[in-house]
Amino acid sequence: MSKRWREPETLGEILKASLEKWDFGPTLLRYEVVERWPILVGPQIATKSRALGLQGDLLLVEVDHPAWVQELNLLKNQLLRKIRQELPRSGIKDIRFSLK
Repeated sequence: MSKRWREPETLGEILKASLEKWDFGPTLLRYEVVERWPILVGPQIATKSRALGLQGDLLLVEVDHPAWVQELNLLKNQLLRKIRQELPRSGIKDIRFSLK
C-alpha cells in the first residue's frame, strides 16, 4: 500500500481554505478590496490615498489632501464600478473619503 504524496500547501492556502470552510469567505473577499486598493485605483491615486477598512458595506479611504477628497468623490462611481468588476462578491456599495 503506497501513500500518495501531494505538493505542500502554503500557510496562506491552508488558512484561506479553513476560513472559507467556516464561512468566512465573504468576509475575506470584502477585505481583499482594502488589500488591493493600490492595484484597483492605479499608482496616481494610490500615492494620494489609502484604504483603511470597512464599515458594513462601506469602504473607508484616507486621502492626503482636500483637493483629492473632492476629486475622488467625483470618481466614486467609476471606482465602485471597477471594484464590482474586479471583485464582484465584495459587497462594497459605497466609499467614504476622509482627510488624513
